[in-house]
Amino acid sequence: MFIRSFYYTFLQLIRQKTMLFWNLCFPLLLGTMYNVAFGGLAADEAFHAIPVAVVTTEVENDYGFSDTIRLLSEEGEDQFLDATFTTEEEAHSLLEKKEVIGILYGGSPITLTVSAEMTTFKLEQSILSAFVEQYNLNITAITDIAVNHPENLSDAIRQLGLKTDYLTETSYSDGNLDEKLTYFFNLIAMSCLYAYMSGIVAVTNSQANLSALGARRCISPVNKMLSLFAELCAGILYQFLCTATSLLYMIFVLKIDFGSELFYVLLAAFVGCTTGVSAGFFIGSFGKMSVGMKNGIMMAITMICSFLSGLMVGGMRILVAQICPWFNHVNPAALISDSFYALSVYRSHDRYFLNLATLLVLSALFYLGGFLLVRRKKYAAL
Repeated sequence: MFIRSFYYTFLQLIRQKTMLFWNLCFPLLLGTMYNVAFGGLAADEAFHAIPVAVVTTEVENDYGFSDTIRLLSEEGEDQFLDATFTTEEEAHSLLEKKEVIGILYGGSPITLTVSAEMTTFKLEQSILSAFVEQYNLNITAITDIAVNHPENLSDAIRQLGLKTDYLTETSYSDGNLDEKLTYFFNLIAMSCLYAYMSGIVAVTNSQANLSALGARRCISPVNKMLSLFAELCAGILYQFLCTATSLLYMIFVLKIDFGSELFYVLLAAFVGCTTGVSAGFFIGSFGKMSVGMKNGIMMAITMICSFLSGLMVGGMRILVAQICPWFNHVNPAALISDSFYALSVYRSHDRYFLNLATLLVLSALFYLGGFLLVRRKKYAAL
């Protein structure tokens, strides 16, 4: 009887086009749009050589300045400037046309002119300003040493050419720390929680006041709890297949880095789907509300949990942790997302298994509450 109920419930689920859209098509579409959007951002974040106009004079110091600018403008991975040597009139014309971000003037000291109207290039303007300040400081130091301590001039020039790091970078993880990945983690978490639809379908099929199928089952000699358990298992399998398809699409087609441990990634998705079905089963067991009302309540809960986990606004989970630390430990979306994050970042699986254990505890509580509510249903007439 278990296998029969499982089989026909699974067929019922895959034939529901609305569920198929939300559980499979929607995550695929949203994941693709995320990838397109964040791919563009990644390209924009790459550093490009800063275009500048350079105006020199016949002063002797300008020869060293010109050589420095040419060195920094050499093509390659480390190219800093894209310099155009020109007259002052032509330089102002280029700046007005926004073909350059600033004008560098040779002399002692060198100076910089930028346009206040180019508000979208504040970062590049700040970088040029820092370069001018550092260059003038170095020239002043060398000049002072050449006048007062000429015997130390060669050592001073050598020291200025060295790069000194006062900080030591230590990595405690070999994982990917790209913040944009959390959007994809939360997208899969939302997909897992969409399993609530299967939970509501299962409880609807078992209640006589909600469906004709439920009425027939209540008067049939079939064990109600066994049939309900089979339907819940079918719902978990159905949702897991949908979520696993989305996961594999993101990993192998969109090339999203979920870590190298695919088994653990799929295990987290399976546990997340189990939690989603249990939540839908628990809410579906409440009261005499219509199926549409229960679906609406669960959709609202799912979207709120996903929002607070960081699906729409990056860093939201960190903000929630600062304001209400305990909420992330009971928010299913945050727990599922954090499981993927732990796999991607940490070498140890302690945090990963703690998240899964919490999800399983929540699932057990939801299932227990749902079964207690369902078994108390009594009907005066059918």
